[in-house]
Amino acid sequence: MKYVLLLLTILTANAAFGQDERRMNFFGINPSVTVEPYYNSGELDINVLPIVYQRSFTNRIDFRLISILNYGIRNGNDKLSHIGAEIGTPIFLKKKKDKVEISKGFFISPILSLTRNNEANHTNIGSWIESGYNILFENKFSLSLGLQIGKTYFINDNSADTWGNHFGVKVVFGKWI
Repeated sequence: MKYVLLLLTILTANAAFGQDERRMNFFGINPSVTVEPYYNSGELDINVLPIVYQRSFTNRIDFRLISILNYGIRNGNDKLSHIGAEIGTPIFLKKKKDKVEISKGFFISPILSLTRNNEANHTNIGSWIESGYNILFENKFSLSLGLQIGKTYFINDNSADTWGNHFGVKVVFGKWI
């Protein structure tokens, strides 16, 4: 059964991202800092592997993947805290004439984030919406600015599961290739 699922995944990915035509790929970084309400004063997380990949999926919709590897700055015990990924599908308000064009302009994106926090012993499942604008510069460089709002579900290892609010400012820059 797992081989059937693997084969279906490969075939679906090939159909969605196959080289039937030349599409632009975006590679960039998303510098980010996280401060949770339960952190002590001066504590924060820095994403030390903020790699972003984005690709046009249709004339209006892109696929975006962001890696998360947070290093926790703590009062006396700094260490890796979160590992995971964020997946989004930016939907651009202005339709492109062709999928090979570079995505730009206003967008709205549903986001799903999955991370594991080994320091606090919980898994996070985030669901939020991002509204933003993708600016295209010369030589295919791009800057994306967005605001995120939503909810995060905390699956705690040693206590009851909880919900939390999410608000984020998103800055992504890189180049379309």
